[in-house]
Amino acid sequence: MRIPLRNVDVAYLLRLDIGGHDFWVVFDTGSADLWVASTDCTVEDCHGVPKYSQAESHTLSLSGEPFNLSYLSGSVVGVVGTETIELGWYQIASQTFALADQTNGLDLANMGNSGILGFAFPSIAAIQPALGTTVLENIFDHLSDERRFFGYTLGRNNVETGTSSDSSITIGELDSSIVNNSSQLSYFPVFRTTHSPYDFWKLPIQSLTINSLSLPLSRSLVPGAVSPIGVLDTGTTFILGPAVDIETFWNTVNVGNSVRYNSDSQKWEVRCDRAIDVRVRLGGEDAALEIPLHPEDVSITWNKVDEDAWCTGGLQANDGVNSGDWILGDSFLRNAYVIHQAASSTRPALIGLLNLTDPQTALLDFQKMRGQDPIPLPTSFVLGQLSQPQTRDIVIATAVCASGGLIIGIIATLVYRSCGRRQGTVGQNSTA
Repeated sequence: MRIPLRNVDVAYLLRLDIGGHDFWVVFDTGSADLWVASTDCTVEDCHGVPKYSQAESHTLSLSGEPFNLSYLSGSVVGVVGTETIELGWYQIASQTFALADQTNGLDLANMGNSGILGFAFPSIAAIQPALGTTVLENIFDHLSDERRFFGYTLGRNNVETGTSSDSSITIGELDSSIVNNSSQLSYFPVFRTTHSPYDFWKLPIQSLTINSLSLPLSRSLVPGAVSPIGVLDTGTTFILGPAVDIETFWNTVNVGNSVRYNSDSQKWEVRCDRAIDVRVRLGGEDAALEIPLHPEDVSITWNKVDEDAWCTGGLQANDGVNSGDWILGDSFLRNAYVIHQAASSTRPALIGLLNLTDPQTALLDFQKMRGQDPIPLPTSFVLGQLSQPQTRDIVIATAVCASGGLIIGIIATLVYRSCGRRQGTVGQNSTA
């Protein structure tokens, strides 16, 4: 069964029935908890979205345990309970979740979501196992090993026509509109540090190229990693990477003053007609898959563009990433069909990828909408000013890391940032 996702530009929402009432929640592979705003949430941040009402439910059970989860920008406070939920054709009785009675800095009304549903590994959940298991665990418990996976495609909104390509998720089955069998995908083991549990959906990044120029990537800061580690996170709008690498990327693209850094929004911007061929290679050194990015995912706009307009760069800097080295958010994930497969007794957890973007076709579509790019293509790299490897080590080592796995880019307002394994726990204040 294909479960539709709603594209709200900076995130993808799915419809979830909680206690007999429908709510739109963020589909987030970068976190593991389910929470929803309750009618007790009266702060301005909660205004304008449907809220869960305890009074209208006959199946709610409250544990009395507090829920406290902080993001680098934004936080949620509430109480843990259990409730009957429905996702597609899956119904779970007594599903553990959090009723948020206070949110701060999450701007729910701007996106229209009432909460978040996480699909990452349970080890990063803020709600402790003693109080219940995650939604994904409960669904997987009723599936055979071979069917313990979910897959998704993330579509694009067409600002010219006002239409959107399909976005959807399937659980326990492949999307037959895209593939006939699993052999059409390339599968790679999820990276994890030796003797540590799985936490995020991670893969090694072998290369990032700009018009066939291979970007010199900073060495990985993840223990045991030979190559930089990328976290696949649907709750992140952009591709986020080390500041020095992102600066090198945009310096290289910046031929003819086609790139600028906006100090107000603290984001890189690029001319809307700038057409460059960016590709990311993921997987093992000997067996990696190259995923080309559509030019629309490198030069992002949510509105119709005029001549000489500036768009937001699909790659942005963030040295607070320590769940991995890079976050591969929606501007990457829109270019692939992705499968997340749980581990079994005989094999590791896997990520399956199928390239959905043909570079030539994508370029023609981009030029049709944005016009011809009059600026020459880059021919050599221009390194960022922070070119010494030790500079990033210092930045990472001294970064204050909040708990949480969600990143949602909202232009000129906020970006929620994940900082590795969640530190916020139920019944205990976040250490952030």
